[in-house]
Formats: sequence, C-alpha cells, structure tokens
Amino acid sequence: MGKFLSIAAAATLLFGQAALAQTADPARAETVSWSASAGSAAVKPDGALTVTLNAKVAEGWHVYALKQLPNGPTPLRITIDPNKIAAANGEPTGSPATKVHDAAFNLDTPLYSKSFTASVPLKIVAQASTGKQSIPISVRFQTCNGAICQPPKMVHLSAPILIQ
Repeated sequence: MGKFLSIAAAATLLFGQAALAQTADPARAETVSWSASAGSAAVKPDGALTVTLNAKVAEGWHVYALKQLPNGPTPLRITIDPNKIAAANGEPTGSPATKVHDAAFNLDTPLYSKSFTASVPLKIVAQASTGKQSIPISVRFQTCNGAICQPPKMVHLSAPILIQ
C-alpha cells in the first residue's frame, strides 16, 4: 500500500509540474488584454457611432499596427462580424504607433508595446431594433517579444450599445 501511495504521489507531482510548465510557456501566454466600448450615449436607427477597442500589451511584448509593408509581419485587423445591427462605416484607425526596425523582418515596422486604442466607425442599420444591443467584433493580431513570435491570434469582442 505504501509503495502504491509513493507511486501515486510521484505521478501527481510529475503531472502537476507538466501542467505548470505548459501554463508558464511564453508562447502560450496571453500577451494582450482587450475590451470594446461604444460610449454611453444612445444612438438612433440609421445613426452613426464609433466603437473603441482598448488593448493592454503585456510587458516585453508588442503588437503590430494596422498598416504594414508587404512581406512584413501580420498587421492588426479589426472587423465587424456579420449582424443585423450595424456595419463598418470606414476604415479602422489606431493610436500613433512606434516605428522600429524589426530584425526578424528586416523592415522598419509600426507597432504597439504598451496600451493603445483603435477605433471603428459604424453605421446603425435603419431597421435596427431599439433597446440594448451588442456589436460583435473580431480582432486578429500577432505579438512578438524580440525572441519569439506567437502565431497570429483572433479574439472575439462585443461592444454594448443602446438604440433608441
């Protein structure tokens, strides 16, 4: 019985360390936290508004900006998912990015290494139902830290709005 408990304890310790190693893997760590908002003002059907995305980049990481050169890194891409409430009404814009020489791509590339915002102008459809609604948004981005780049990721956000 004591031998069985020792083997079980060793297995638990070994698997526990493996699970800890997986969560501590920098290639799997969450490098950006995102939120979306459309302000507190109500909007009318057939009206316009702007959704603002707020991003906070983890220390030591960076996100590539909206505009990139050909053969460069994966640019930030913001899309309004298909819905019956609103559609994009122009191109997304971002806060000013820092341009640095990226040795991995041998290009000068704009990026964000701290907190930043991006905005998407929207047009509310004329037939939109009144009341509390939600605008679905997808954000595709890539992060690097000078040693490794994560594969591009996609996050799905939701911006609450009030239609009156």
